[in-house]
Amino acid sequence: GVIGQDVVELLEQAISHRNEVTIDVTAILNDTTGTLMSCAWKKHDCRIGLIVGTGSNACYVEKVENAQLFDGDRSKPYVLINTEWGAFGDDGALDFVRTEFDRDIDNNSINPGKQLHEKMISGMYMGELVRLVLVKMTNDKLLFNGQGSDLLFKRGNFFTKYVSEIESDKKGTYASCRQVLEELGLGHA
Repeated sequence: GVIGQDVVELLEQAISHRNEVTIDVTAILNDTTGTLMSCAWKKHDCRIGLIVGTGSNACYVEKVENAQLFDGDRSKPYVLINTEWGAFGDDGALDFVRTEFDRDIDNNSINPGKQLHEKMISGMYMGELVRLVLVKMTNDKLLFNGQGSDLLFKRGNFFTKYVSEIESDKKGTYASCRQVLEELGLGHA
């Protein structure tokens, strides 16, 4: 709802409604652009800003002559391109690699059909993706002797942090994995 509006002005208006806060807005910056700029400050040959976390996005340095859609100041030799690649695939370009699990996550998201690339790779959806695989393998009697738990079968109960915790187990030890299974009511597994 803010296309074509000055976001700095909108932010300043919102801040002005909060009497306990005084903020002078000097810049608003996309996280990937900020990542690129902060790194380029120290390493002048940095050309890409990349975020792979809760969400995912990238920006890069491009010659202004190659930026066909850029309608800003073309007097400088370079421009930063924010790809907003989380939406890649919304046109069907990723359909050939999307799995039944990817489709389930998308269908049950707050924005079906949008941000498909992000739903396939970002941390916001990773836990649910793993949970869906575990549910299928349990239902196919390949895990837990086919005996799941209410927590496992309930959407949103396998947190992304569980993936990191399980991955942190040292080779041959499964303390974190066992703890996650306990939290999911699968301690018997």
